[in-house]
Amino acid sequence: MAIGVIGRGIFIRGELVGEEDLIIEGTVEGTISMQRSLTIETDGKIKADIETEDIVIRGEIEGNLNARNKITIHEGAKVIGDMSAPRLEIEDGAYYKGIITMPAP
Repeated sequence: MAIGVIGRGIFIRGELVGEEDLIIEGTVEGTISMQRSLTIETDGKIKADIETEDIVIRGEIEGNLNARNKITIHEGAKVIGDMSAPRLEIEDGAYYKGIITMPAP
């Protein structure tokens, strides 16, 4: 299984689509649609609507999140936007503002 990485010094604006796991350490604005998992690391800054299997957040996201399986927001992360996922985990010390929808798995 391949893993793509968008490094700290990279800025992407537009539509990001892929079939492998993706780790974002840089900045992305637009839309993100992945077949597998998406991880936003502590330096990652996202202004995008996201649709994927699993989302792991350690950085900052502004946009709506739709995960087919699970969304995990770690301590220190900041998320502003609506979330939809059958499973959700928000650690103590994370910031979240929005509406949560939990459809049946």
